[in-house]
Amino acid sequence: QLKGRGVGKIPADEMLNTGLERTRASASYRYQAETKLVAEGQDNLEFFSQVTGEIVAPSDIHMVGTMMDKPIEFIQSGDNAYFKDQSSGQWIHLPGNKLADSELFYAELNPMAYFNFKDVTELKYTGREKVNGEELLVLEMRPNLIDPFLELRLTDYRYKLWLDPKDYRLRQAALKAEDKQTPGGGVEINLRFWD
Repeated sequence: QLKGRGVGKIPADEMLNTGLERTRASASYRYQAETKLVAEGQDNLEFFSQVTGEIVAPSDIHMVGTMMDKPIEFIQSGDNAYFKDQSSGQWIHLPGNKLADSELFYAELNPMAYFNFKDVTELKYTGREKVNGEELLVLEMRPNLIDPFLELRLTDYRYKLWLDPKDYRLRQAALKAEDKQTPGGGVEINLRFWD
């Protein structure tokens, strides 16, 4: 069920599909991902991870930041992964390991994994917002995700997306989901894409 007409004659579902397609087709991009764990009755959100990264298609990734309050740096090149041991400064080689495909690090290493939808409900174009000096198009929706891992523990995903008005590429996303096992608990993920 679609609400909101979109921009001009372009409906919201077309903006979404075009934007995701073009974002995925990018030869390279930079991103920032923040994941916060939410607990019931707590005003402060606990940061699980804060990272910035760059991806060069199909499988080269460099990511740096913090995860569970510990510094982390990671490189994926083809089928080889490298983690920097923060205490020694040495790089640890993990041959034949594609950690970017691991569900455990989706937000940090493969943020586009959150945009593989079975279906999308309550999709609506809500107008334009100025973000970091740029006027972006805003969509809100409730998707069901294809990946069973992302649906395993979390439910009721709600998204707010900011798209580039020129080509509809994804520029920013705010995701919220509830923890199935912890009433009032959940996760918030903020993603930003550029270059």
